[in-house]
Amino acid sequence: MREVAIELGDCRSCQGCIDLNPDVFEWDEALDMPFVCRSKVTEEEVRDIMNTCPEGCIVFVDC
Repeated sequence: MREVAIELGDCRSCQGCIDLNPDVFEWDEALDMPFVCRSKVTEEEVRDIMNTCPEGCIVFVDC
């Protein structure tokens, strides 16, 4: 398992991460931004969105 995060400074709020991984990413209505709702994931769970995120915002957090 690895820890995943969203680099919000680059995010353009396309919601692609939520569409592809709704069990890992959710939408914060108050902030109008996505957030990670389950940070411990396998690489397989987030590989597709990491490859398709238009800004490359989905990253692994290296401890």
